[in-house]
Amino acid sequence: MRNLSWVLLHVPVVFLLFSACSSSYSSDLEVLLKLKSAMNGPNVSGLVDWPENSSSPTAHCSFSGVSCDHDSRVVSLNVSYIPLCGFIPREIGLLNKLVNLTIAADNLTGRLPVEIANLTSLKVLNISNNLFTGNFPGEIFLGMTELEILDTYNNNFSGPLPTELAILKRIKHLSLGGNFFSGPIPDVYSEIQSLEYLGLNGNSQTGKFPASLGRLSNLKEMYVGYFNAFDGGIPPELGSLSSLQVLDMSSCNLTGEIPKSLNLLKNLQLLFLQINRLTGYIPPELSGLVSLRQLDLSINELAGEIPESFSTLTNITLINLFKNHLRGPIPAYFGDLPNLEVLQVWENNFTFELPNNLGQNGKLKLFDVATNQLTGPVPLVLCAGGKLKTLILMENFFSGAIPMEIGDCKSLTRIRIAKNLLSGTIPAGIFNLPSVEVVEVSDNYFSGELPLKISGDALETLVLSNNRITGKIPSAIGNLKNLRTLSLEMNRLSGEIPSELFGLPNLMNINISANNHISGEIPTSIARCTSLSSIDFSRNNLFGEIPKEIAKLMMLSTLNLSNNQITGCIPEEMRDMSSLVTLDLSNNDLVGRVPSGFVIYDDSSFAGNPNLGPQSHFSCPSSLGEVQNSSQTHGRFCSPVLIVCIAVFVTALLSVPPQSRQPRKQRRHRDRGAREGHVRTH
Repeated sequence: MRNLSWVLLHVPVVFLLFSACSSSYSSDLEVLLKLKSAMNGPNVSGLVDWPENSSSPTAHCSFSGVSCDHDSRVVSLNVSYIPLCGFIPREIGLLNKLVNLTIAADNLTGRLPVEIANLTSLKVLNISNNLFTGNFPGEIFLGMTELEILDTYNNNFSGPLPTELAILKRIKHLSLGGNFFSGPIPDVYSEIQSLEYLGLNGNSQTGKFPASLGRLSNLKEMYVGYFNAFDGGIPPELGSLSSLQVLDMSSCNLTGEIPKSLNLLKNLQLLFLQINRLTGYIPPELSGLVSLRQLDLSINELAGEIPESFSTLTNITLINLFKNHLRGPIPAYFGDLPNLEVLQVWENNFTFELPNNLGQNGKLKLFDVATNQLTGPVPLVLCAGGKLKTLILMENFFSGAIPMEIGDCKSLTRIRIAKNLLSGTIPAGIFNLPSVEVVEVSDNYFSGELPLKISGDALETLVLSNNRITGKIPSAIGNLKNLRTLSLEMNRLSGEIPSELFGLPNLMNINISANNHISGEIPTSIARCTSLSSIDFSRNNLFGEIPKEIAKLMMLSTLNLSNNQITGCIPEEMRDMSSLVTLDLSNNDLVGRVPSGFVIYDDSSFAGNPNLGPQSHFSCPSSLGEVQNSSQTHGRFCSPVLIVCIAVFVTALLSVPPQSRQPRKQRRHRDRGAREGHVRTH
């Protein structure tokens, strides 16, 4: 055994140290108070019910988390879920009667003291969910012959896995995962025949997965995935683990095919092999896993069809096969599986129609077949049991109408059926489901009008774009108090924008652009919706002026009002919208000048407005009427002034005495008077 000679030489030293300590600490009470002091980090005052001024020698037996025997010796110490932030002191070794030491989730740091080796009566050692560091001192366990549970999960231990643990003949639960252990899994772990639980998940293990672990005949649960990166595939020898109930080898770089020998695991309930690089076909032999409840083979490189033999898996509740290269139909027997709750097969190459009885077992909760080549109608009984929460059919070739039963499925939280060939009217009930958060039905052929009654209190995302929906935007849309995103673009909507829309306190994105025929003015109530970050009203028939109140939307980053009939000036207040990154006001009838603060936008943002000048051109009139009447006003102003001047001049001439007039001058005045008369009549 590694380092055995070193340990044998130094164990007497450890006990000698404890003898020295014993002279200073005469009772477990004093030891516990020392532990309290060390485990409480700076500015931390945990374990307040461990008083330091107690006069009773047995007072410590009343401390929280402490249990004593008849001699007032501490046999159990359970201090968990307290943010202590300190460390375990070497005095822990003086509690040599401990049977259970559980110090979990306390934010403790540092290294484990080697004095723990003195706790030879331990059956349970749980130091999980802390911040311990360094190499794991496996030698401290050489004397713990009674140990049954060792849990170090979720710390910062590093270095190789300790081989010394192989001598623990009674250990049943070994959890070393969630650390930074590296290197291969020791073959000697196959000698721990008492082992029922092995957790090495979330480390940095490498090398080939040891086939010898197939000799752990009592093993019930094995977790070896996530962040580990093994070489090669799944050893066929694992089919010998006759007691195994859980096999989790997910996300650990496995390659090759799934061994057929796994069909021998008659007690296996969970088989998780997702996020690897497994190839080949799904072995039909896995139908021999008669106890299987959950099967996850997702995110691999598996090909072929789903085996027909899987119809015998009547206990199965979860089937995840998404992101593979599977093809063929969704087996008809899937609708007959009595306990199926979760079916996810998205991003494959499945074809043909879905079984029309999918959901008839009344237990279906999550159904996701997105991004395949499925055709035909949506099954009517998907929500037969009223438990369906997630329905995702997007990116297929489904046709026909959405079953009205979907609109009555009050358990639904997500409906995503975009990018299909669906048609008809969207069931009105979908807009009133009490728990639905996401409704995405874009890129289909839905027609008809939106319902007048809308009351989905939980709805956050409503995407109806690129359909053939007609009619007005109902004012009841203002009832969707949690709505964040509204996409109505590329439909055939008409009427005005309902002011109620801008009473939604959480609305961030709204798009009613393209192919719609929305008219009227932009409501000034838009200023109430201060959470807005993106507005697209482009390509409609909006008229009137841009409301200056829009400048109050201080979170707005995108504003597109292009291709409408908007008139008037760009409000000067908009230059203070520092969050506005994208602006498009092109192809309208705006006048005046571009506000001086708009230098960050290029000319295309304002193109197609012939009466809109650049920033340095001319000021915007106070009203549109001034622009329309400016030339007429100028003409009316000039003519009266000229007439008055001429009249005054003529009157002055007439007041001059006749004898002073010279004939030549009289002729000139007559000529001038004739010219002035011509001007007047003109």
